[in-house]
Amino acid sequence: MVFEASRFSAIDPIASLIVISFISFLGGYVFRKWPEKVQEFALSVDGSLLLMTPEMHRAAINVCGLGLLAMSGIALLATGGFV
Repeated sequence: MVFEASRFSAIDPIASLIVISFISFLGGYVFRKWPEKVQEFALSVDGSLLLMTPEMHRAAINVCGLGLLAMSGIALLATGGFV
C-alpha cells in the first residue's frame, strides 16, 4: 500500500491553525478573566516588578489577552483560505 502525502496536504495546516486558535483563545480568556492571578504568577516567576509598576504590568497583561484573542480569530479566518 502506497501512502499518498498529497492527499492529506491540506489537513496539516488547517489542524495546526485550529490548535493555535484554541490555545490562543484559552490564553486570552484567562488573561482577561483573571489578570490578578496571572500577575501573581508572573511576578513569582520573572520578577518583572523591577521594570514596571503593578499597574503597568496589569495593563500589559490586558493587552496580551486582547492580542491572544485577536490571534485566535485571525487563525480561524486563515483556515478558510485552505478550504
